[in-house]
Amino acid sequence: MIANKNFQICLIFIIILLLTKYFGKKERVKKMQDSEILENEKRFNPKLYSKKGFIITYGQGALVYDTQGKEYIDCIGGHGIANVGHSHPRLIEAIKEQVDNLTISENALPVESRAILLKKLAELTPKPLTQTFLTNSGTEAVECALKIVLANKREIKKPEIISMKRAFHGRTLGSLSLTFDMKYRKPFMPFLNQDVKFASFGKIDSVKELVSDNTVAIICEMVQGEGGVHPAPKEFPKQLRELCDEKDIVFIIDEVQAGLGRTGKMFAFENYDVVPDIMCLAKSLGGGLPIGATISSEELFDNLKKGEHYSTFGGNPVACAAANAVLDILIDEKLPENAKKQGDKILSELAKIAENSKIIRDVRGLGLMMGIECRKKVADIVQSCENKGLLVLIAGLTVIRMLPPLVINDQQANKILEILKTKF
Repeated sequence: MIANKNFQICLIFIIILLLTKYFGKKERVKKMQDSEILENEKRFNPKLYSKKGFIITYGQGALVYDTQGKEYIDCIGGHGIANVGHSHPRLIEAIKEQVDNLTISENALPVESRAILLKKLAELTPKPLTQTFLTNSGTEAVECALKIVLANKREIKKPEIISMKRAFHGRTLGSLSLTFDMKYRKPFMPFLNQDVKFASFGKIDSVKELVSDNTVAIICEMVQGEGGVHPAPKEFPKQLRELCDEKDIVFIIDEVQAGLGRTGKMFAFENYDVVPDIMCLAKSLGGGLPIGATISSEELFDNLKKGEHYSTFGGNPVACAAANAVLDILIDEKLPENAKKQGDKILSELAKIAENSKIIRDVRGLGLMMGIECRKKVADIVQSCENKGLLVLIAGLTVIRMLPPLVINDQQANKILEILKTKF
């Protein structure tokens, strides 16, 4: 009897330890005082980022906590990285297992985690998108897409690309050429591709006016994130697809922020019943680890000759293991469906708030990619939300952007709405 009782006590203790490990608040091991952390960030980090005055020490699901134990609902989500939430146990386990076995491998050496990821992506994407070049980021995924296009249109001596007004595609020089906002482009204009034209997003006639015999590609987001959270009008992507087919132009869809469940579908273009020639993925693919992907057809990739493109860290075994876990979690836990459910609820309630608000100009979004456009600058509202335990983004001076993890639950969605109601 005593032995049996001792066994039961031990079993209960083990269960408590496991629950604490996966679901409890983690104890922070201090290596620096908070003041030293803030000072080092300020002193040694180039002044390219606006820094918060508090330090996030850990996260769980849709929540993050600072060093004082304050809880925040994270609607920044690493600018769209945290689709499967913070510290998901399956993601942590996959990373740990891979780290225990292999952390370094170049692309000439096949490894299991990469092989699994390549197959999963080929099975998830519609035909003929079966070939994937793995990168470290979204801007690199766009750069690869540009090289694929140019390799397939070598006969055109002065190739032109059409992007969209308000578009954001990255900050390296190629992808920056496609990014509309002059605050990003102006300092580097002499080095950018000048053969990029910008059409009005959502207006097919504006695109057609820019098409010439030198047009090699059209690139478009299905939801413009950095540009103020503007979903594409329903027929616009189909019209772009038809135009590209008619004129033999490569159609690129940038899914870096909108992809992997955020809009209520695995890929944002699925909301519009179109298929691109090239798709760019990144951000949430690695669950926090750096990985991106340029996905296209075998036909298009075959024109990019061996050695014309390469990535040292692209397809890193640990990042691939993380991506495999992310894709499994998205599917198994039906996170795209939850994004639609919670996004529809939040947007619907925000629209009701807007009806009686003198501050809100517009509410828009798709799934859990949401924007609130105001009639004034929103920096003070963002700060006030932060004080109440809600972290949100700015998209421009007058738009609040929210990108919560797709694991967000009803209680957390209600709390977001409660906090926002007091601000409008």
